[in-house]
Amino acid sequence: MLTSRAEPRTIPLQSWPGLTLDPRGSAAPLWPSLVSRSAHGSLSRTAQVAGNGVRLGGMSFFDSIPQPPPPEPVRELRPAWARSDAVIPGSVPAEVMLIRTEQVAVAIGSVRAYPNGFEFTLQTRLRREDESGPGAADPTARHGRWRGVQGPDDVLRLGVLYADGRRTATTAGHPLLDDDTDDRRLVLLPGGGGGDARRWDGDFWVHPLPPDGPVTFVASWPKHGVAETRVELDGAAIREAAGRAVTLWPGEPETEPGGA
Repeated sequence: MLTSRAEPRTIPLQSWPGLTLDPRGSAAPLWPSLVSRSAHGSLSRTAQVAGNGVRLGGMSFFDSIPQPPPPEPVRELRPAWARSDAVIPGSVPAEVMLIRTEQVAVAIGSVRAYPNGFEFTLQTRLRREDESGPGAADPTARHGRWRGVQGPDDVLRLGVLYADGRRTATTAGHPLLDDDTDDRRLVLLPGGGGGDARRWDGDFWVHPLPPDGPVTFVASWPKHGVAETRVELDGAAIREAAGRAVTLWPGEPETEPGGA
């Protein structure tokens, strides 16, 4: 079987797309932005071709597309029931023992009063290391949130009672809404805390400020054989300390940190 072989074609330089000849016969580009002449008269590319993309002067195709400006951050107002970060609180000289047995002790202390509530530190101590799980676990945590083995009789239950009958506890399960402004609703929220296998200190926030009369703290810890026990602080003393709190930037709406 005979096959024929095509002879190679010679394409005149004048017919190359994008090129013209200068009087000296050298090729001159029609794309000056893509091809430039070096100091020695030779042609050099300023465009880098990779695959099907062309980078012009070091900028990629997608970098050359204008982008919309970033959105402005939305700052959400802090709920009326939340503790303020723009206040130096007034201190209440109060340290009371809530539970004390041969095996465990629980105290209330470091009371700090704000214009819209007060904060206190719950201090727990065990005589011996708790063998039911790792240390530094919040003893008030519910539904095994930390240890994975806690049940209703395992946790330390803590409650607050005002002289006018308002009450709440760490066992309460109702949600809080940002626009909740009902001062008849007593709020008890956990804050930061930590410790080890024998001690744990944690902060709690209470809103609103108490009326005059006793502020009663109620606790029970069935795991350690502690039935319901109570201690009282003076609500008037907490309100007086709140009057000494310093609002750093009055009149400026306070927003949540970070924004949405």
